[in-house]
Amino acid sequence: METQKRFSILNYLVGLFAFGLLFSCEQLAPVEEPVALLEEFQDLSGLAIEPEDNPMNARLIYTSDCETDCIEPGSGNYFAMKDSKSQSSGINTKKVSYKAYNTEDKFVVKVKYEVTSGPSQAKASIAIQINGKKKEFKAVPSGYTATFSIPLDKGWEKCDQVTFSITQKGLGTPISFSEDYNLIPVCNNYETFTDPRDGQVYKIVKIGDQTWFAENLNYDAEGSWCYDNDPENCEIYGRLYTWEAGLTACPEGWHLPSEDEWGKLVDFLGGYEIAGGKMKSISGWEEPNIGATNESGFSALPGGGRNVLLGGGGFWWSSTRSPVLDADWYEVPTLSLYSGAESAFIIFEESHDFTMFSCRCIKD
Repeated sequence: METQKRFSILNYLVGLFAFGLLFSCEQLAPVEEPVALLEEFQDLSGLAIEPEDNPMNARLIYTSDCETDCIEPGSGNYFAMKDSKSQSSGINTKKVSYKAYNTEDKFVVKVKYEVTSGPSQAKASIAIQINGKKKEFKAVPSGYTATFSIPLDKGWEKCDQVTFSITQKGLGTPISFSEDYNLIPVCNNYETFTDPRDGQVYKIVKIGDQTWFAENLNYDAEGSWCYDNDPENCEIYGRLYTWEAGLTACPEGWHLPSEDEWGKLVDFLGGYEIAGGKMKSISGWEEPNIGATNESGFSALPGGGRNVLLGGGGFWWSSTRSPVLDADWYEVPTLSLYSGAESAFIIFEESHDFTMFSCRCIKD
């Protein structure tokens, strides 16, 4: 009798387990072993998941008001909204959670899928749509995060609304979200200077005991050029100048820095090995933009040169020149920054008329 009772209980447990399997999906398919997230906001992407393309170590704040809060440039602090939903299917339970926020130039949605209880190893399909632009992720394993981001429109303003939606399918009833987000503006901690020659307004920043333009010069002087002859490039990166033109391009009360003045700036920021990262804008460069924090507020952008592509490097003339090498040109110490390095460099460029780089002005 006791043996028969044990047999009946065993049959009951087997039947219950089979019943749960009947209402789960894909759980018997071979899958990769899930990888736990090392950090709350870090994306360890599987083959089916988009690689991370926003700051890896963003520190997210979950209370915000677009009228009063702002993003401190280079801080990595962003104001997010979040939510989660769970759904059971038989003996399995899944959870879908999201975080959404804007950086200085992107809107980011991160969606995490988890099987929180039950034996299922079912993968998920996740669709994310932001302002009508859609990205689908197929076969997302439990424990992984899918990230989708879009660039913000040029000239976006605080409290502009972004609409996004999320749909997760697989392992029972779909889970979905439909949300609106009010963009958080970037803090404006810069003073400004208005060039009396053309009325252009430049941000200025004090670094140590030096005062610099926090933007590249964009004065239309003879011997200057917009990259690719495109005026929009001048609006973003400033104009490119021959060395001769750059010597006199800064407005009254300002001048092209000498090699020593560039060196003083670099020394204040910790030396050539790390100063580049503190000078580079955290957006606008080719990825990976190694070490970029813009801690100094210098906001360097990769304006390239007359024969150097945009995006990967920025080059800024000094007023210093080498001893005469030729009747018509000199070698000029030039500050250079690159997307692939947090270092700053001084390189020597020839002052030919076909060599054109950016100019930054320093206060007299």
